[in-house]
Amino acid sequence: MAFCSCVLLDQRTLRKRKAGHHLLKAKTLSLFLRKQPASLQVPSSQTSIVQRSQAMPPQKGHSKAGQVSGLKQTDIGVFFGLKPLREKEKEAESAPNDLNASSTPTAGKSSGQRRQRGDRQRKNKADTPADTPQATETINPSVDGQGEVWGRSGTTGRRRWRNRVNADGEVQLPRCPFYKKIPGTKFAIDAFRYGQIEGIAAYFLTHFHSDHYGGLTKISTVPIYCNRITGNLVKSKLRVAEQYVHILPMNTEVTVEGVRVILLDANHCPGAAMLLFFLPDGQTVLHTGDFRADPSMETYPELLSCRIQTLYLDTTYCSPEYTFPRQQEVINFAASTAFELVTLNPRTLVVCGSYSVGKEKVFLALAEVLGSKVCLSRDKYNTMCCLESEQIKGRLTTDWKAAQVHVLPMMQLSFRKLQDHLARFSHQYDQLVAFKPTGWTFSQQIESVEDIQPQKSGNITIYGIPYSEHSSFLELKQFVQWLQPLKIIPTVNNGSWANRKAMEKCFSEWLMDVKNKQ
Repeated sequence: MAFCSCVLLDQRTLRKRKAGHHLLKAKTLSLFLRKQPASLQVPSSQTSIVQRSQAMPPQKGHSKAGQVSGLKQTDIGVFFGLKPLREKEKEAESAPNDLNASSTPTAGKSSGQRRQRGDRQRKNKADTPADTPQATETINPSVDGQGEVWGRSGTTGRRRWRNRVNADGEVQLPRCPFYKKIPGTKFAIDAFRYGQIEGIAAYFLTHFHSDHYGGLTKISTVPIYCNRITGNLVKSKLRVAEQYVHILPMNTEVTVEGVRVILLDANHCPGAAMLLFFLPDGQTVLHTGDFRADPSMETYPELLSCRIQTLYLDTTYCSPEYTFPRQQEVINFAASTAFELVTLNPRTLVVCGSYSVGKEKVFLALAEVLGSKVCLSRDKYNTMCCLESEQIKGRLTTDWKAAQVHVLPMMQLSFRKLQDHLARFSHQYDQLVAFKPTGWTFSQQIESVEDIQPQKSGNITIYGIPYSEHSSFLELKQFVQWLQPLKIIPTVNNGSWANRKAMEKCFSEWLMDVKNKQ
């Protein structure tokens, strides 16, 4: 269904609808710095050993201009069942202090103000600790018609669900937003916090980050569909019974509830997968989950051989101001910097920040270039074992004295805490360099690794490196222009009409550029 079809609805009907649904000058070293050794590349997903059920020739099957010409995206807020833009504009004018004001360029606003707003919004979602419960979407309570109540959690600005309690004292879970369901199927994606959803028979989990698996516990009985790595983590960390965890192979067509499904590498965290659905009515749907778009995805035979009608897109950084270096450039910078500092002073301890799941490529690269083991906490070690990689496991240890590369929780990368950590190993090291890989470093306007400047205090040096596991704005643009979907549904930062309007404008411009060049 085209976006414009919803515009045909009269205003009276629209008003009756419930408003809203949950919305990266390093020195050259060795050949290693050009590309990580295959033995230490972190698997984003489990490589399948199962034979593909269908031949997929590597040829682009949807480059015809005529297939794009029918795209007429109007305000996707209307598509979401919200009030038309003109009505929302009036509301915005009367409520200028809305907590969820748009992070996109607006007349009369400075770029600094826009960035601050964007940081506050996106910090609810991007590159946050995977073991911190939080909501995926940034929701504007004024347009949320599902009955959910939002509250602030601590001082971080993250938002958590406050489940409603009815007159009988029973807890009412929030209602699942439409963009977490795949129309024409019995599928829900990363929608465990809503309990058992009416009409849903298969619950897909794209990756093991808490804003996606939130709601899953050891007493959960819903059927969970995911790949092996994510399944290992669900069973190991959450203690979900094995009978409810259905493991799907990667890059292999399977049938779930009568629908053909293929899982593809999402280049996010270990186990992260995109979901490709072939619906019974002939429609093809791609759900990216959280992903970092990469040119290598343009060689996926599964995508080359089909035409994507609907794209559910990770829009964490879908705004022109969010530009940062490519992932591998940042990894190379960290590795070369660590190599230089350790060469100048072998008594340098190297620390890398990490989350429960995420940033593995950075600390494994540091260990490889220094020829060292990586020391992790016992819990993080057990998590890494879920990757089922003997090469990676051989690089790990829980003996802090046996490794020159230490992995610490991101929240421990402060001067005071790092000074305390260094003091524990004063007989081995007299200085410490830490790398804090986070997508939030781009707020310092770091568009190149040459712009990265460290913070120093005594014998402690901290590098904030713009290493994100979400796509930059330009990477999103390249991916969408290559895929050329007929419809795009944003899955992040989709809670305010201004954000949706800005993203829809980007999508239309990107696709129009492609059409004009054909």
